[in-house]
Amino acid sequence: MQILLYLCCMNKNKLVFIIFLLSAVIIPFSCVEEEESVLPPVIVNFSVPLVNYPGLLNGGVPLEWRGEGYNKNGIIIFPVGFGDDAEFRAYDATCTRNISEEITAVKVDKNNTTATCPTCRTVYNLLTGYAVNRNFHLQQYAARRDGYGRLYITNN
Repeated sequence: MQILLYLCCMNKNKLVFIIFLLSAVIIPFSCVEEEESVLPPVIVNFSVPLVNYPGLLNGGVPLEWRGEGYNKNGIIIFPVGFGDDAEFRAYDATCTRNISEEITAVKVDKNNTTATCPTCRTVYNLLTGYAVNRNFHLQQYAARRDGYGRLYITNN
């Protein structure tokens, strides 16, 4: 009640400024949408024993896990950070540029930070999953690390 009395007695310019400020803070967070799936849905649910892949955990080397994902093209697991602080991104290896025309798996480049489609030559940034200088991206899956040395990749 006291807030309403304060707002009623407030200078009109101050009131307009406060409303503008509140709307600038609230609106951007209220309209956040989840990214749409770019590939037809598939079941992705597997785990990776991190102890078997020291490059993934300590060397910053991505892992191409074949036989999973859309069309069994594989999943690219990209480490962000090192050791116990490492987080992971997991992307379907299927190139999404012309998914209706051709289904091709991208391959991790020698620099370990990008992946390229051998068919259309689209280059994807593995930190973001987006094609370089384009507005489309690889399908991302959830990557969750447990306290026992396993990394779980799922699409839920």
